Amino acid sequence: MMISRSKHRSSVEVCADCGASDPSWASINRGLLLCAECCSVHRSMGRHISHVKSLRQGSWPPSLLAMVQALTAQNVNCIWEHSLLDTSAPKHLRKKPQAKDPLHPIKSEFIQAKHLRLAYVLRARRDEPPCELGRQLHSAVRSSSLDTAMRLLAQGADPNYYNQEKGTTCLHVACRAGQPAQAELLVAWGADPTARDHSGNTPSDCARQGGHTELAERMTELVYEATDRMIYFLSGEKPDHAAGRHYIVPRAHDTHEMTDVAKAARGKLQLLPNHLFEELVMDIYDEIDRRETEAIWQTSATGLERSGVVFLPVNPALSAPRNQGRQKLARLSAAELAALLRDVLVDATRRQHIAGLQPRAPLALSPLLPAAHAAHLKHFSHLSDDEPLYDSVASDEDYAALAPIDLDLSCIVPRPGETVSSTYNASLPIEHSQNIDFRRTQSPINMALGNVPERGEIASLKKELDSRDSTITELKNQLKNLQTIVEQLTKENSVLKTNSIDDDQSMTSQNSGTEISTSNTLESSSKPQERGRSLESEELRSSEESDLKQSLKSTQRPVSMYEPREGPKNNWQVTKRQVLIYIKYTNYLVHF
Repeated sequence: MMISRSKHRSSVEVCADCGASDPSWASINRGLLLCAECCSVHRSMGRHISHVKSLRQGSWPPSLLAMVQALTAQNVNCIWEHSLLDTSAPKHLRKKPQAKDPLHPIKSEFIQAKHLRLAYVLRARRDEPPCELGRQLHSAVRSSSLDTAMRLLAQGADPNYYNQEKGTTCLHVACRAGQPAQAELLVAWGADPTARDHSGNTPSDCARQGGHTELAERMTELVYEATDRMIYFLSGEKPDHAAGRHYIVPRAHDTHEMTDVAKAARGKLQLLPNHLFEELVMDIYDEIDRRETEAIWQTSATGLERSGVVFLPVNPALSAPRNQGRQKLARLSAAELAALLRDVLVDATRRQHIAGLQPRAPLALSPLLPAAHAAHLKHFSHLSDDEPLYDSVASDEDYAALAPIDLDLSCIVPRPGETVSSTYNASLPIEHSQNIDFRRTQSPINMALGNVPERGEIASLKKELDSRDSTITELKNQLKNLQTIVEQLTKENSVLKTNSIDDDQSMTSQNSGTEISTSNTLESSSKPQERGRSLESEELRSSEESDLKQSLKSTQRPVSMYEPREGPKNNWQVTKRQVLIYIKYTNYLVHF
């Protein structure tokens, strides 16, 4: 389809990045029209930044084309170039490249700053809570003002915002209000068309309840967009979703039998958990879009030598092993990719058939995904994929160890309304998973019922929990007793320290009194004595010396085992030294 002319030629029929006339490409998630040169830079940035699509070749859904037309008519480019329109900014910061400017480096640097770094977008206020933008978006999608919704999304609003009060997402509100352009914009930014509201309704159900039949059918197509794209790439057919026919598995054109390696590879594909299988489907969807866009680019773009495109840009939101796996998908030949697509379609049909099986008896777990369990099972999309799924290449012996799983496609008939969650996110990482990871058993029923515990196991687990609870209680009591003992010992230790300090002070006062008496004795004995009284003075001195030793022994207290012995020992050495000095001095006086 071709875009019809509009009254506003400046915003519709010119390139949004350089102003060149007659643009032939469009950026779906940005809502902009692009020339071939600027489109080459958009492709080099990656599909996760800008999802480009040719305006002159390829098929456009009517609602998606109307969304792009409405965005360009509302001059949504002002959102991405907000600061360039500020007249107070310096002129060199407000300069936009012209169509005649060279692609490298002038145009390419401007486009990367505009779309990759978002240098010119009006930033949200820092004091706003993270959920405020989501609440505003939840209210804005009721109306047809796409520019408001685009501004909120550019500022960081979550397209999958869930309003706790209303119990609905933004996509539910847009579908119930009959706004197909708003719904297309939300899905282009990563909204989940399989999400359920508080009543268990999908966006398609909300549109059908509101009387918007075309919008409901479009939401159903978006649910099966990944598998529909694979089927159309292989056979050029499209499933009839209105009739309940959601899958078509094309037959292989070659007549030779499958090799053992191919059978083992199919068996290994069937062993993948659901969340890893969904990631593989999304990567294949991106690869199909890249190949179709590249084919159109080679036939329509001019001056390819001046506008080269990076082979496969790296998505920094994905892990290194997954980016390497995407590069390996891009290197597959057409026949190898077709064989992989057939295996993926067969396995997607098988998984959907298993998810639709009902248990024979009412159980706590159900293979269907109820609305109450949807939020609980979203953790599968957040699991780390650091394990190199595509880096390690298995040998033939490894593949031979896996038993192939043969499927009877005639027995796998999907029911009307069955879905496979595999919607691509154009600008944000996919954060949803709608399937339960079942273990591989011999039959689908056993696969759905294999994780249900028996009553005996539950009783033994309860007994073990009770015994562990009693052990924990006993340990807590012992811990309390030990804490009480430690507190008592701490108090006794503080009391002993206080008593030892008082004893040291009393001993110091007694020693000082002894020194004073000794000095008085020395002064009295320093007077001149007669030689005739030498014997009496010697007897007197000996008696005084013995009395002094006895007084020192009586004043000295026993040392406690908790106190160091250095203090009393040092005091005794000082007193002994004083006594010796006193004896020598008296002997000197006697001889004199």
